[in-house]
Amino acid sequence: MEIPEKERAIVLQGGGSLGAYEAGAYKALYERLSEKDTEEGRKGRSTFDIVAGTSIGAINAAVLVSYVVENSTYDGSAERLIDFWKYLSKESMADTNPFFKPWWDYWHAINREIATGEAARRYFSAKEFAIFGVPNVFFPHGPTRDIRFYDSENTWYRYSNEPLRRSLERFAKFPIATNKEDNQPRLLLVAVDVADGIPVTFDSYPKEDGTRKTEYGRFISYNNREVGFEHVVHYDHGITSDQVMASGSFPVNFDFARIEVESYSSEQTSSQQVDSKTYSTVTANGYRKGMRYFWDGGLMTNTPLLQLVILHRQYWWRVRGLKDTVPRLGICVINLHPKKQTEIPTDRDGVINRNNDITFSDRTQQEETMLLLISDYVDLIRELLKVAEEKGVDKNFLSNLLNRKTNFHGEFLKPRRFQDILEGRFQIDEIIRVNRENDLDTISNKTFDFSSETIKLLLERGYYDALDGFEEYKRSQTSKTADSN
Repeated sequence: MEIPEKERAIVLQGGGSLGAYEAGAYKALYERLSEKDTEEGRKGRSTFDIVAGTSIGAINAAVLVSYVVENSTYDGSAERLIDFWKYLSKESMADTNPFFKPWWDYWHAINREIATGEAARRYFSAKEFAIFGVPNVFFPHGPTRDIRFYDSENTWYRYSNEPLRRSLERFAKFPIATNKEDNQPRLLLVAVDVADGIPVTFDSYPKEDGTRKTEYGRFISYNNREVGFEHVVHYDHGITSDQVMASGSFPVNFDFARIEVESYSSEQTSSQQVDSKTYSTVTANGYRKGMRYFWDGGLMTNTPLLQLVILHRQYWWRVRGLKDTVPRLGICVINLHPKKQTEIPTDRDGVINRNNDITFSDRTQQEETMLLLISDYVDLIRELLKVAEEKGVDKNFLSNLLNRKTNFHGEFLKPRRFQDILEGRFQIDEIIRVNRENDLDTISNKTFDFSSETIKLLLERGYYDALDGFEEYKRSQTSKTADSN
């Protein structure tokens, strides 16, 4: 297989109904990247080699990758994703009432502290859906009364996301198993293990041994023998809707997602957060199967950039055996939750909205800095080794040094050699961010607003924001080229 010099990846955040913005942004990116590839004589190149997502971003990612696998082309994928969002949306009562917005706009003109017609439409649409549900997304369970403290205000309101699963399975074909040899995109999804409180990434590409699995938790060694990671999830036939829905099961609104896991540590079965009744007998290798609980990946990594880069390196280094440098990465991140906001909110709904945006906003700048710093350190060490050889340092001495195991590898890492750090060097060429911004009509419960009017608006804004972001990127590249000359 020809080794590419560079791969393109897209990262899709979680954010409920805001996922429609990602669909619009994806359409614009697909159009511009297709034009760019045609101009450069690479017509038909995969638009994205890796599609990574969390929560609703994971659901969008599954729809996209499934379409490409089924049709062997990205052509039509944007339309497929937009059709998915139109299918999810529903007209609210505020949408269909012609007097609703004018009435609110009238009072807003008299008193600016009163909501505009558009803000009120969004607010009451989200409130309607929170009470009655959305037919193709979720429906409410009956309220669960508090029998622990007997507090009437501690009533638990929960929803079933089974309608969303059915909608997903209508637009995506499972299981999803992809290969680089077939020029298929890689699907990466992130969930959270509830009991251990750590992110778990599901991968549609095979591992070194040819199987598809996710290993996570502590790395276990027993009597100087490496056993393996504490937990293993097998999905040899590919990623299923179970893994996708696990990434989108947001607490406290939705139930836990349950996935069968092989676990080594016997103490885990005693946890109240693990379904101990489902565990089978211990196997010969010390693992046993059982059901574990998962929540929305957005709780810990709503922008799975770090997981993407690490698994990209591991695939090309471990599976493909590239000892020097793995293909460079160009990454596009679609941010649904604005990190910056000029105006400080003064009302309760505005404060809640700002808190939500900060909680789930893109926090990958530090990860990006760390990844680039590691890459620089690898370059430095390689140069020092090169100088050492040129100065006559014994090659056997250097070889023995590099084959030594590192002193510290961390509880969640497999023991490694110094040589392992230097091999498979990765490089990030650029990270382009498409940022959704709040407008004056935004509301705190915006992730619940699946109204037809809002979904249409999000699709349009995502599209035009991505066009602007792509043009800005092109201008910056032109400027860099001019400066280098």
